[in-house]
Amino acid sequence: MKPLTESIDLNEAAASLLQEPSQANMLLAGTHYILEGIHSTGLPWWATIFCATFLLRTAITTPVAIYQQRAVGRMMELTPVLQAWLQTLKTSVGVDHKIKGRDYATFNAEIQDAYRAKVKELYSANRCNPRVSFMLPWVQIPLFITVSLTIRGMAGYPLPFLGGSNLPIEPGFAEGGTMWFTDLAAADPTWIMPIAVGATNLLNVELNGLMMSKTPTRNQVIFRNVFRALSISMIPIAHEAPMAICLYWLSSGSYSVFQNIAFRMLSVRQWLKLPPLPKKVSE
Repeated sequence: MKPLTESIDLNEAAASLLQEPSQANMLLAGTHYILEGIHSTGLPWWATIFCATFLLRTAITTPVAIYQQRAVGRMMELTPVLQAWLQTLKTSVGVDHKIKGRDYATFNAEIQDAYRAKVKELYSANRCNPRVSFMLPWVQIPLFITVSLTIRGMAGYPLPFLGGSNLPIEPGFAEGGTMWFTDLAAADPTWIMPIAVGATNLLNVELNGLMMSKTPTRNQVIFRNVFRALSISMIPIAHEAPMAICLYWLSSGSYSVFQNIAFRMLSVRQWLKLPPLPKKVSE
């Protein structure tokens, strides 16, 4: 789910994902180089941040999202096969256990072992890996943190857990904005940008919810409510951040909104060779 990346505490995430200051500085320096390169074309800083977000998301996270949906689709296609095989297994094993007079615990343990072995066999034969379901967050979260910390350093804010950074402060941020947010190094006193960030994140949560099956699991419902709360909690966090970071969060969240909408279109899914949507989405 795209909202997780927009709802993360940068201080805590940076501590776990960027443990080596030298490696972190290399990542930040590379991101800084990309931002400076786009800005050197003559774009103002606010447009530079938008363009950098679009380019990075298109080049890095979107291909991963497409690959993930295809892989999950292959697993979904195997679900009816596994369910039918499980029913047959229960019948055959049940008859055997009844003849031999074994208890239910032994019966259930044998069923579970055989089912896990069959799942592993079918997934291996069809190039399915359950870990792929979690691939997108592991790519998107580091990208989100790296760009956010780079912009934070360029705005003159301290970078936590990095033991200092060689990122130069960007004086152009002071007049690099537009409309009401002309100073990108300052926080938004109007709350417009922070509220927009929170609303965009919440919209992504709801769009992702539409991608669920008609009967979501208990864990899916819990995670959805947690992400709703995190989206709302991002509003006061964004209010304390420089508007350059808010602009990046808003542009990244908006990209996710359009991507989620595009992934729900039948023509787009056919073009990208993605699996059919759950019945809840297509009805």
